[in-house]
Amino acid sequence: MMYAHKFACLLVTVCLVGSINAQVFSKGPCPEVTVQENFDVASYLGVWYEAARFYAEFQKESRCVVANYTLKDNGHVNVLNSGYFPGEGYQSAVGDAKPDPNNPAKLGVKFSTLQPRGKYWVLDTDYDTYTLVHSCTAILDENIQFNWVLVRDSSLSTGDASKIQPQLTKFEEQGIDVSKFQFYGHVNCPPKDTAV
Repeated sequence: MMYAHKFACLLVTVCLVGSINAQVFSKGPCPEVTVQENFDVASYLGVWYEAARFYAEFQKESRCVVANYTLKDNGHVNVLNSGYFPGEGYQSAVGDAKPDPNNPAKLGVKFSTLQPRGKYWVLDTDYDTYTLVHSCTAILDENIQFNWVLVRDSSLSTGDASKIQPQLTKFEEQGIDVSKFQFYGHVNCPPKDTAV
């Protein structure tokens, strides 16, 4: 019986690893982070530009990434993410983010009705300049993290880490390894109607 349980855990792990190939793994449990206090969903809505992220297979080598958040009638947030993929052009994904009623800075987001909600936790934001987003899932003795720095002004998203150093420091203070961030800016973004 114990062998069957271990084998099942191994099988699940292999399947998960296969589906999240080349994500950012770290040893140990997820970092214990604190989220934005008194988070105001209404102030968070609108357009955000990606300034930095941990590697994510679903984002590949995309750049010029923009997120647009709008409020739904049911209190959820409509998520419209778009980005430029070299050789493929602009692509977008529509999702649904549901704030935790007890802690609205902890949202669960999904991009398919068949998909479970993934964590979208707002660690820190001033609503007007930047937001720090964290997601982490523990798998056995490791964790998989996604982290993003989003900014309101695309001029802060140039691929130059020094422009967002204060935000990276805030991630570091939460126990997140900022050396794993990648910087894809909004420089020389092709027009939206560019043919591939």
